[in-house]
Amino acid sequence: MFMPVVSIKLKIVVIVLILALIVCWVIPNRLFSLREFAYKLFQRGIRLVLNYQTRAYATLTSSNFIVKYTEDDEELAPLVLALAEEYLLRVEEILGFAPEVQSIPLVLYGEEETLPKRFGGSADKSAVGVYWAGTIRLVSPQVWSEFTPDNPTVLWEVFQKKGPLAHELTHLFVDEATRGNYPRWLTEGLAQYVEEKITGFRLSHPVLVSRKDYYFFSDLERDFDKQPDQLKAYWQSFQAVRNLLEDYGMECLTNLLAELRQGMSFMPAFNKVYEQDFADFEERFRSDNWRS
Repeated sequence: MFMPVVSIKLKIVVIVLILALIVCWVIPNRLFSLREFAYKLFQRGIRLVLNYQTRAYATLTSSNFIVKYTEDDEELAPLVLALAEEYLLRVEEILGFAPEVQSIPLVLYGEEETLPKRFGGSADKSAVGVYWAGTIRLVSPQVWSEFTPDNPTVLWEVFQKKGPLAHELTHLFVDEATRGNYPRWLTEGLAQYVEEKITGFRLSHPVLVSRKDYYFFSDLERDFDKQPDQLKAYWQSFQAVRNLLEDYGMECLTNLLAELRQGMSFMPAFNKVYEQDFADFEERFRSDNWRS
């Protein structure tokens, strides 16, 4: 009797999630409070689905995180939890604000192919970390690291330097700061910036051959994952955010996130905060980084 009842409840949750997601997309910004409510409902549903999917996982909790893990990561999980708490504080220091969330779900998966499957099939199969609707899903470093030491402390050090935790935490910060109202390239660029500050990791510089190869930010916002050169899409996002931070500072960027939080669309929010048209910024950015 138990499994059919759970299955029915899960189907109801999925239906509610679909309806909430539709509301998030179709409701205009002038009704942002209703769209925000739908998005929070969507996040709550995602947590319920995740809890069901990982019902057989072990659990560790802290004041800010709920870490779920498989038996293989029993020794590693407490170290990941401690690192998550440390990185949470460091991201707060870099960005200058704290997310209004508690008990953040953080799942350590034991198989790399599990991540895109659990994510819904849209994640790149090479991904080792995904932030999605208030939850963080990570592939255990026992899977993706070239090192497979028996000592969990050594494996944790690899995870600390090369893992995606700082990157995915930044996505959570941006999502919460804007109530889900942000362009994809902005959160990807900021996540890379924070990740470099904390771990030192940065993507290699792509070959920029021609301005014809430039990705317009409107295309990155609409179809980020469909761009043929993902390295260039990520690099362009990082470079744009870094330019904004170098020229105008973190305060302007957090002011931009605050305007987005109030329901303003990105273009008018950018124009208001930076006192310039985004099209002018994009043209300068394009001219500075791509040859004619």
